[in-house]
Amino acid sequence: MKKVLFGWLAFMLAAPIMAQTNASSNLLHRIHQIQNPSRVLYVAAHPDDENTRMISWLANDIGAETAYLSLTRGDGGQNLIGTELSAQLGVLRTQELMQARALDGGQQFFSRAVDFGYSKNPEETFQQWDKEQVLSDVVRVIRKFKPHIIITRFPPDARAGHGHHTASAMLALEAFEKAADEDEFKEQGLAPWQVKRIFWNHSAWWQRNIDSLAKADPSYFVVDVGTYVPEIGLSCNELASYSRSQHKSQGFGVSVARGSTKEYLKLMKGEPGESIFDGLPQSWSDLDQADWAKALKEIEEAYDPSAPHKMLGPILKALKIVGAKPSTEANSHQYLLSALSQLAADALGLKLELLANEEYAVPGTTVNFRARAIQRSPLEVRITKPSSNWGQYLKSSIQEIELPNNELIQEELSLEIPSNISSQPYWLAEDYQAMFKVANPELIGLPENRAVQSVRVQVTTEKGNFALDVPARYKFSDRVEGEIERPMMVVPALTVSSRVEKLFFLDENSKSLDLDFRAFQKGNYEVVLKAENCVLKPDVFGLIYEGGNTIQSRTIEVQVSADNGPVNLEIYLRETKEGQDIPQLTPLKKLVEIDYSHIDKRMILEEPGISFIPLDIKTKGEKIAYIMGAGDKVAEGISQIGYQVDILDEQSFRDADLSSYQAVVLGIRAYNTQAWLFNRKAQLEDYMNNGGNVIVQYNTRSRSFNAEDFAPYPFTLSRERVTEEDAEVNFVQAAHPVLTEPNAISQSDFDNWVQERGLYFASEWDSRYQAPLAWHDQGEPDRLGGLLIAKYGKGAFIYTGISFFRELPAGVPGAYRLLANLISYQHGGE
Repeated sequence: MKKVLFGWLAFMLAAPIMAQTNASSNLLHRIHQIQNPSRVLYVAAHPDDENTRMISWLANDIGAETAYLSLTRGDGGQNLIGTELSAQLGVLRTQELMQARALDGGQQFFSRAVDFGYSKNPEETFQQWDKEQVLSDVVRVIRKFKPHIIITRFPPDARAGHGHHTASAMLALEAFEKAADEDEFKEQGLAPWQVKRIFWNHSAWWQRNIDSLAKADPSYFVVDVGTYVPEIGLSCNELASYSRSQHKSQGFGVSVARGSTKEYLKLMKGEPGESIFDGLPQSWSDLDQADWAKALKEIEEAYDPSAPHKMLGPILKALKIVGAKPSTEANSHQYLLSALSQLAADALGLKLELLANEEYAVPGTTVNFRARAIQRSPLEVRITKPSSNWGQYLKSSIQEIELPNNELIQEELSLEIPSNISSQPYWLAEDYQAMFKVANPELIGLPENRAVQSVRVQVTTEKGNFALDVPARYKFSDRVEGEIERPMMVVPALTVSSRVEKLFFLDENSKSLDLDFRAFQKGNYEVVLKAENCVLKPDVFGLIYEGGNTIQSRTIEVQVSADNGPVNLEIYLRETKEGQDIPQLTPLKKLVEIDYSHIDKRMILEEPGISFIPLDIKTKGEKIAYIMGAGDKVAEGISQIGYQVDILDEQSFRDADLSSYQAVVLGIRAYNTQAWLFNRKAQLEDYMNNGGNVIVQYNTRSRSFNAEDFAPYPFTLSRERVTEEDAEVNFVQAAHPVLTEPNAISQSDFDNWVQERGLYFASEWDSRYQAPLAWHDQGEPDRLGGLLIAKYGKGAFIYTGISFFRELPAGVPGAYRLLANLISYQHGGE
């Protein structure tokens, strides 16, 4: 489906990279949609919480303007397809939501709440989040979007199963009341809005007899979300399946569903009715906009599938009528203006592009673009009055251009990028903890930044005029993938990165560190390095670049005193700015690109995060075999403590002489993602029988397998976890070798952990396993299943839910020491 931007999003978002179509039947579908002025807001906590079946049905069958408010961006989750975590994962999951909405027809909103990881109850959630701020954000979205109905995915109680889930329903219910109260959140400067009804999207997930319950209880409404939409040739649940499968980082790909599908809505607050839409506007006439309704009907009457341009006159007439008579519901006005302008363009077969010659631009520089236009109708069409989104008047030959039928017109133009513009996601512009900081309140709730550069043009035809915004994009052709399109990105002139961010010093010998400097603008740069109580050679050097988007590497020698604590490497660009005599030191940032085939590429600017960490650690053995699972940086961490780490795939594992390895370590969710591993159980058992260690990091429960399929003795995988990263450790078997050899593990080794202690612990296990460690969250019993160890022949099998995948990249010394003990474990002395 062609993505149409509705509602209060006043700027052009990047077009999805999913295949789209402007088939004339699809235009008819959109004409039907815009004749229904009802609006529905779906509310939940995370990306992938939303019911895409409900959103798709509301947007495509009912024609309601539908949006999903996700309180968080999913920063605290896991990642099945890569190594991105925290803010990087939040950007990835934001984009997955944007692609999902592009398919199911919804819009997307967010609050400023940060996903800080699994939360067991709303009380814990609100200890982290600023409840009043999140509530304010929900109220803001309601007052701007003005929904007639709110639907929550979760109930406002423990049945929701996650503190964030429960909190999302609680906040939605409270916002239902406060959005209508003019005395609440006056500082927003927004008019109050009364939502008519709020429902809970109940399901058999919570109650198996939901069907009979709904029949007996008049507060329940049952809707069929599997209806077929002939104009697009798909049912609503087919669209929902495609939408759901965009959550690839969470492993939510699903089979395509077809056929009648029931959804259950329980009224929680608001006026009862015969249906969920009872008493709500279903046409513009219901909102005292009969002339709007008549104008939209005339568009439908003019529809000709073989000549969609015949609709242009009625479309432009409707634009005039809507523009001249704003609705009392202001967002309805903008909704129709945006939808009608895009419909006019598509009726002409009009395609406008603003393509940057380079993917990256530096603030304050001039960028060259190709403006491309084509229209595929027999009408006379011209492009006039172009202006940029930063108010620049464009001096170019495209001031007025004729567009002959089916002839591609290209023109060159140049635009200056303002000095204060960046592609950094707006919610990451400032440091944050459990709440993102957003200086400009107008951005709160929006899914993304506005385009860094765009051009607004007037489209002039014999039937009338309309305006379009054209965002700057970058295109190139790949010999395998074909045409690839991305947003143009505005980045600093110079960035820095390093393959190794946590450099451990096991003795007082110096170490080498390679730094990669990427310049996006030619010129001479002077770099200054600083690290407290460390010797850096060199600590000042120059870089000369003859062109942009090129990388130069520098190797520095680092000497760290053994009695130092962790030291951060500070990296600066020394420059003398215009009008200043004294050089300034500007901290350099790391550029992270989030680039997968199913999303529109994005970037983040982060601190380089390079630390020097003296580490008192001992190890046994020299080589480790590592089998990647869902994606983590544990192998990189193991190599930092002196091991040679060989990454093995299916073929190299089959051929490997495992006896040469001190341990075979399996990455997180390896058995969830690498089906071939189940067939190598005998090979691993032989390795253990001859004295090797097999260390399996956490896997999630699956109906397709259980622990006996990969472990020598049975145990039960569960969803048990310890979410409090500072939970006190209980040394259940303090004398166990994994706690004493070769490193004596103490309470201090569990200081400064991040996000959690561990997850997906075992809940039951065979008596041959030992569980030497335990933790618990407040108010809960000890959880012992985070570390299981069993002898097997001369070797050992170890299952661990300890979150090494978070702690090692964070540079937590104690996590390295504990993992070194697991790798070094030999049970012969017991």
